Amino acid sequence: MTFSCRRIAAITLCLVFTALPLQAQGIKGFFEAIDWSVRGTLLLFPEDNGNASAPMPMLPSLGGAASYPFSDRLAVDVSLDLYGNTYDYDVNLDRVVPANDEFRSAFVMGLILGFQPVWRFNPKEDKFTIRAYGGLAFDLRIVFPAYGIEDSESHTNDKNPHTGLNVGQAREKITSYFWGSGRFIFPFIGGGMDFPITEGLDLGFDLRIWMPIWRIWSGEDLPFVEGFRLGLGFRIGFK
Repeated sequence: MTFSCRRIAAITLCLVFTALPLQAQGIKGFFEAIDWSVRGTLLLFPEDNGNASAPMPMLPSLGGAASYPFSDRLAVDVSLDLYGNTYDYDVNLDRVVPANDEFRSAFVMGLILGFQPVWRFNPKEDKFTIRAYGGLAFDLRIVFPAYGIEDSESHTNDKNPHTGLNVGQAREKITSYFWGSGRFIFPFIGGGMDFPITEGLDLGFDLRIWMPIWRIWSGEDLPFVEGFRLGLGFRIGFK
């Protein structure tokens, strides 16, 4: 199964338009109703590759979200989280793995774009708010050349100094892997709590789990944890 950038754009536009309010209203009123937030997250990418990769990446991430409320209980969020990490292509595993600097073939910037309905509850009136949500995310990974390494250099894996590739060819395989078979599609669930600091400012936290649905059709024999992501972070909300 292949997915083109044109198809990603079409899916994104459809999700954006479904998040718009059903009632007709002016652009100004729509934007005035939106709540904004920024957040910092620690992303965990579990892996079970033995010596074929670096240890589990634990990556700091910055992001934010725009939330349109349909009612006091229901809103729709559009979120974006940014992260970066070094990767290599392992020829024995025939897939991309996290890499230490000595075995890096590319630096990858990930943009996790999410769309989700959010249910909000206030069990103690206005003392705090509980949020529960779930939706669909796209990890739009941009693959850059590895810093300090020329594309013409010989590509090596850990314990495999002769892969038959150069670094540039390994980076092309990294790009093809991340964008092939829909490996950028991640349904996710999450939850959090917010505590009011002032009338227009909240401080809270979030826990999120992204699930690699693409494993259903990619046909790869992967370790169970491969592809999952966990995120734990804090959130500042503006109203």
